[in-house]
Amino acid sequence: MALTLKRWGGPASLAAAVIWIMVWWHQRLAHGRTQDNEMNLVWGLTWMDSGKFLVLALGLVLVGLASLYQRREQPGPFGRAAGRLTLIMLGVLMVAAALEFWSFPWGSYAVTFEDATGLVGSNLSGALQFLVSLLFTLCLIALMVDLVRAKVVSIWVALVLILGGLTTLYLSPVLWLPAVAWLVLGLVVWPRNAQPAP
Repeated sequence: MALTLKRWGGPASLAAAVIWIMVWWHQRLAHGRTQDNEMNLVWGLTWMDSGKFLVLALGLVLVGLASLYQRREQPGPFGRAAGRLTLIMLGVLMVAAALEFWSFPWGSYAVTFEDATGLVGSNLSGALQFLVSLLFTLCLIALMVDLVRAKVVSIWVALVLILGGLTTLYLSPVLWLPAVAWLVLGLVVWPRNAQPAP
């Protein structure tokens, strides 16, 4: 498992960045640049359809963050708790993103995000995603503090990753900043993948 994470942490994070930027670009065209939903179809997909791919991007980020956490040799209780809680909250964020977008029919605005009711695919699921993103960011801050203290990452990398985590608060439509954070994560994790295992 450790070798797999070392090998795939970088590529997974870079793939997450590519997916995220594609979702951001598609949502700009389909939703529009303002808060008013223009309800455009781009390649036969609504902006909510592209939001469904955020679950995949977040899953790839999970691999990247697990790979980064694994570099922390013998973490103390604070580091272990921060690492585990960050990964758990990211998993919960994936579930929240799925609840937010996956109930909508593909290629149709018959049911819009604004009109949906209940927990799934509604403003309530958006509020849940917002709360989970905030908790994920708080856990990520704790993890980055531990990794900076252990000299696993530099402070500027930690700040970029924290900013990326914080801007996952807005999944409807998404911001482009998380893509930059996942790109930096991939570049940080990638170079050591080429080293032979001890």
